[in-house]
Amino acid sequence: MASPEYLICLECECPCYTFEWEEGEATDAFCQNCANDDPTQFATPDEFDSMSGGK
Repeated sequence: MASPEYLICLECECPCYTFEWEEGEATDAFCQNCANDDPTQFATPDEFDSMSGGK
């Protein structure tokens, strides 16, 4: 999977553009809105849509 344009913070649901992407997953991420820095607490837009029942 190619690196997404942004990730969505699962803490505050804001788009985050500061992250490292390796082998199909975030290895480092930072949300400037809520200061979340746990890469397991971020999702791609597609993952987020499937979690929230969207699209």
